[in-house]
Amino acid sequence: MEYQFSNAGLNSREQSFKVDGKSVVLEERAFKLLAYLIDTHPKVCTQDELVAYLWPDSVVSPWSLPRLISDTRSLLRRFGVQHDLIFTVRGQGYKFNPEVTIQCSHNVDAAEVQLAMLKAEHSSDGAHLKFWIGVTLVMCCACIWLIINHAVVHEQDISFKVSEPIDAKGRILWVDDNPKNNIKEQGYFLKQKIGVYNTASTQEALLLLSMYEYTVVISDMGRNGEPLAGLKLLRAMRAAGDETPFYVYTWVESKKQQEVIVSAGGQGVATKKQALYDYVLLHFDDEKI
Repeated sequence: MEYQFSNAGLNSREQSFKVDGKSVVLEERAFKLLAYLIDTHPKVCTQDELVAYLWPDSVVSPWSLPRLISDTRSLLRRFGVQHDLIFTVRGQGYKFNPEVTIQCSHNVDAAEVQLAMLKAEHSSDGAHLKFWIGVTLVMCCACIWLIINHAVVHEQDISFKVSEPIDAKGRILWVDDNPKNNIKEQGYFLKQKIGVYNTASTQEALLLLSMYEYTVVISDMGRNGEPLAGLKLLRAMRAAGDETPFYVYTWVESKKQQEVIVSAGGQGVATKKQALYDYVLLHFDDEKI
């Protein structure tokens, strides 16, 4: 199903979102939120209903949904959407903005199939049989496409993993192409009620930083065959005006490396778990949250 509203459009079948005819990238959960509010329009969706849909079989913080809605609104404004698409109904929940007109564009495939069926009714038995064979083949192809599409989407999501405890104090964006190396450290931060968001590439990290707010960024120094990937990420952040505290977590201890990171605008380099904990927790002082 394709929907047109304001100066934007959402295609639930293709999982795409466009503003002024140009495709933009929405985080999966933000896309699902918008699609659900549009599908249920003009109904008011309660917080419990949305949480159950967006975080199935999960226990999340009471602030997870308001934070997602706030982030989505901010992102849509950044993309140039002319209206606030999410309407808050105090004491009840949320719904798609009733002042924004929605236009539905149904796929013509259904009409074509119906036309073919009408033609088949007036054809010979042989033609009728050919028609149903054709319909069966089309359905099989559609199923294969859905399976492949789901696999591709799932593969794309592997690089970005999210973990956020109840009553999270803030967020860490952790950039490392081998996130399994940091399981113990991330587990420690989760116990401190700090959300940890993993990504494996500089490009994706910069995109996430442009869309959401993080309290601290932790990065490895080298990844994917690029020995200075961490330093390049830091420089790109500072060049974009992003002053989020930045730490490099690596196993190589070097005074020169520390000097380079600090001179580029970073906060420091840690080579041991305890040093990393001490650095990062400074930015999660309860008085600052």
